[in-house]
Amino acid sequence: MKFESALDLQARIFSQIFQFIELPAMAGVARPSPGLFLDPMLFETKSARPRRPPRQGLNDIALGITGARGDEARLAVLVQNRNKVRSTVVDEIVGFARGEADVLYIGRQKPLWTTVRNDPIRPGVSIAPTTVPYAGTLGCFCRDNLSGRTGILSNNHVLADVNAVAVGTTIMQPGARDGGRPVEDVICELARFVPIQFGGFPNRVDAAVAALTEHGRREDRHTLYDSSDEPAPAITLRPDALVEAVPGMTVFKTGRTTRHTRGRVRAVNVNNYLVDVGVGVARFDGQIVIETDMAPQPFSRPGDSGSLIVDEEGRPVALLFAGSASGGAGNVGMTGANPISSVCEELGVTLI
Repeated sequence: MKFESALDLQARIFSQIFQFIELPAMAGVARPSPGLFLDPMLFETKSARPRRPPRQGLNDIALGITGARGDEARLAVLVQNRNKVRSTVVDEIVGFARGEADVLYIGRQKPLWTTVRNDPIRPGVSIAPTTVPYAGTLGCFCRDNLSGRTGILSNNHVLADVNAVAVGTTIMQPGARDGGRPVEDVICELARFVPIQFGGFPNRVDAAVAALTEHGRREDRHTLYDSSDEPAPAITLRPDALVEAVPGMTVFKTGRTTRHTRGRVRAVNVNNYLVDVGVGVARFDGQIVIETDMAPQPFSRPGDSGSLIVDEEGRPVALLFAGSASGGAGNVGMTGANPISSVCEELGVTLI
């Protein structure tokens, strides 16, 4: 069928099978295709008797379009409950589409565990200053050697927005991009960062530390969790056993965007490594470059910045700070990381 026909088919299914009603378009207000269809049950009050019994299984089905190539398209029936993949409602929808439909089980969609409010607070979760609209990653816990306070480790560009956030600014978990609230979700305050230099000056690290405040949550300081919706321990951290990266080493990280991934060190002591940090291009020397060991899944993506990278024994290797969208295994990108020994030395912290 044509793409426009598939949109019309969605509208007719929503109306005739789902028994939704279409709200009239408002002047000047953009509408989704094929229109805005709502279940009339949504308009019932808690005390009112429903006008009709609910159709079983409809809340577990989404409709889309797939296989669009030029004028060719098929209806996508996206089922979130495995038990309803083979059901009378799905059969009815496929029949309505005269067989021009693909039934796909997609599971129940949830926010990534790394992007929601965590209790206990774990390495790998979303964080950001309360003054910025983005989100990065909490790398691990550490002790500030200057003040003796316990804190969290991440990048300068995560905790200080590339030299722009004032010391003392509060940090929240999760970050604003993931729904963090500037009062209720505060867990620490920016204590110090290593300034990022420009103009060809070689930087060693992109790092910052934030001191924990009275946040009222538990802390899990020594576990990297996996990618499951209900996270399970994957690696126990050994923060007192820093290790130097070597080419070919297998490494792991847990980050806000791609969660738990495995990679392989491709190069060490990388110099003249140029990184666009948003406000300019900065040069980094003495870096580590990592490629995915799970292609086509990338080792990292935007939002993973600040992740602690460890070896198979949980020994800290590096702090993730940069990445590309292409290149390396599977052409899914390469990741740049600061050696963790350089981070601790430059920032003046000890991992705990």
